[in-house]
Amino acid sequence: MRLELSPHFRSGGPRLTGRCLILFLCFLALPARANLGETIAQCVARYGTPIHFTEANDKFPFGTITFTAGGYGLTVFISHDKEVGARVSKTDKSAFTDAELQSIMGADAGDSKWSSTASDDPTCLAWTRGDQAKVLYDKEKHMVIFTSLEMAQALQAAPAKPPTGN
Repeated sequence: MRLELSPHFRSGGPRLTGRCLILFLCFLALPARANLGETIAQCVARYGTPIHFTEANDKFPFGTITFTAGGYGLTVFISHDKEVGARVSKTDKSAFTDAELQSIMGADAGDSKWSSTASDDPTCLAWTRGDQAKVLYDKEKHMVIFTSLEMAQALQAAPAKPPTGN
């Protein structure tokens, strides 16, 4: 099966040259990482060809792009051509070690430091940073979820789903 990308994705994607191939192979040795604020083109350059994508719609205000590399799956949430959130998991569905969590969060820390915070959910660990971005680690589902302030605001502004009646 061949993945066909929309013209928007094709025009911004890297050509598979020797240099891109070397960069992609270097990435395979690194853990997956979220980079809130990156453009679609930067995500594709960093992670390679997406394995799946969706567009925003009435039910979900974000597009998604899914990548796999180096034993990790990464779903990037996109709004207005930039990454506003991400979900990272291991392809074998195993738990993250503390070192892996710190490495993934450190890669997206930028000029800020992640600070541990209380979680409303006892199955999750939570962190925040100065720009109000948040990270949750779901200990049962073994996934790391990054959300930017922009993503949180868009989710709050999204129309509520109508109740389903029986």
